[in-house]
Amino acid sequence: MRKIAIFVILMVGIFALSAMMVTAEEKAHEYVGAKKCKACHKAIFKAWEATGHATSFDKLSDEEKKKPECIECHSTGTSVKGVFLEGVQCESCHGAGKDYKSAKIMSKKKWKADPEAHKKMAIDAGLLYPVEVDCVRCHKKEGNANYVEFVYEKRKGDSHPVVKEDKK
Repeated sequence: MRKIAIFVILMVGIFALSAMMVTAEEKAHEYVGAKKCKACHKAIFKAWEATGHATSFDKLSDEEKKKPECIECHSTGTSVKGVFLEGVQCESCHGAGKDYKSAKIMSKKKWKADPEAHKKMAIDAGLLYPVEVDCVRCHKKEGNANYVEFVYEKRKGDSHPVVKEDKK
């Protein structure tokens, strides 16, 4: 009886671990890429393009580009179309956009009509508004031979300076 109980516990544990891995793998392919964001956020995209985040993957050596611990912070992941997204793109900080990119949520007319309701819809669909803890996930000394001191309050506008959105 004891062996059966241990077996059942092990099977439940393996099943739970498998489910978590599948969920993580699915999340990894829910990115749409910065070019999709650019369609509506042209000024922010242009400001981001001039930052170190946009070119962070290019700063890695050929050897570093093969290391998962480097790729993790210097790229965004793989898009829903299977394209590797180089650099720290929008979704690295704002979450995978597959579910919040829709016009139903991101329509500027709808946002202007009821900004709080649409902000809540976007957040419920996965949009993140990054805070310091999100930044220090990558901007940390441990494991980073090229670490530069990171002070959130001084650097929080660096990823893309706050710019006025384009008019439509």
